[in-house]
Amino acid sequence: MFEGLKKKFSEFVDSIASKEEEKIEEEALEDKKETISELPNEERVREEEIKKRERVDPEPKIKEEKKEQEKASEMPKREEHQKITEERELKKRGNVTFGTKLRSKIFKEIRISEKDINPFLEDLRISLLESDVNYEVVEKVVESLRKELTEGSISSPELEIRISEKIRKSLMDILKSSGSVDMLGLAASKRSSGEIPFKILFLGPNGAGKTTTIAKIAKMFIDKGFSCMLSASDTFRAAAIEQTAIHASRLGIPVVKGSYGADPSSIAFDAVAHAKARHIEVVLIDSAGRQETNKSLMDEVRKMVRVTKPNLKIFIGESIAGNSLLNQLKEFDSAVGLDGIILTKLDCDAKGGNTLSILSETDVPVLFFGTGEKYEDIMPYDPNFIIESIMPSN
Repeated sequence: MFEGLKKKFSEFVDSIASKEEEKIEEEALEDKKETISELPNEERVREEEIKKRERVDPEPKIKEEKKEQEKASEMPKREEHQKITEERELKKRGNVTFGTKLRSKIFKEIRISEKDINPFLEDLRISLLESDVNYEVVEKVVESLRKELTEGSISSPELEIRISEKIRKSLMDILKSSGSVDMLGLAASKRSSGEIPFKILFLGPNGAGKTTTIAKIAKMFIDKGFSCMLSASDTFRAAAIEQTAIHASRLGIPVVKGSYGADPSSIAFDAVAHAKARHIEVVLIDSAGRQETNKSLMDEVRKMVRVTKPNLKIFIGESIAGNSLLNQLKEFDSAVGLDGIILTKLDCDAKGGNTLSILSETDVPVLFFGTGEKYEDIMPYDPNFIIESIMPSN
């Protein structure tokens, strides 16, 4: 999952790091040129020595050259070896200076300017849009990165790691949940005070995996020692009633159901009454979900809220739905006031952009991720999981 975003951000990091490393190498090479230009030229040294000797001895130059030849022929091997050693040291001095300057370039703190970063940010902007991240979220990510990368300095050793850390921080700022709901903790508190059953109403469009997700939540409560039952209150879709009954049978818990087209609020009311009579601690209530929100659906869910007075109202939507899901979520939140979100089919979101958009564009806390079809395939929301999937730590 999130392979698309992972690839885009990885390319972004590589492009910036490569550009900055090229700049470091260019600066180091310039220093090398300057250092070499400062070294004494062997020919120039010889000329200077000859001129000095000419000033001391006014004899003709030809005589001096003859003496030099005789002197060279008589030079002991020890002096010749010393001369070679000196020449090597002269060359070595240049290499040491370059190495020292190169290390000073590599290990210093560097600053990335806006001029340098703008072309890369523009490429990232296009890449994120292609990965199904909506425009508003793209702008949040890009501007956050601009601030992170241009304010302050970055240690040049392990440049890619440092840039990756900046991106992780920017994503964390965007993905921080506005709050959370401890579903199990609230139910336990109500049970301790004798206020049972604990009622959860599940809302959302058809096709998002709502019925299966309700069964997963039921399994979660059962595993924690709660008695639980289901209310098959999605009477708009006949198959939903059958699916709820099948899940209840598999889990070994009771279910209250009615006929296709029956009043959903009536079914939910009967389920709550059944739970009170038999001291069942948790009631999970399904509801109808049209493919598009409309006035009749909103009126229906408002009525269910008035009749059952749920302790929590949870929206279930698929992570691959994108902007349409955001619109549905806002409609339901406006109608009844949502307490949390469960995002399903996270394992199907290859690009990852929709999930990033949903997580960053809502004030309603995300509670769980659905990651498969099994009852165990549900995990608590954790922004670190998203970030680690997009930008694995090194």
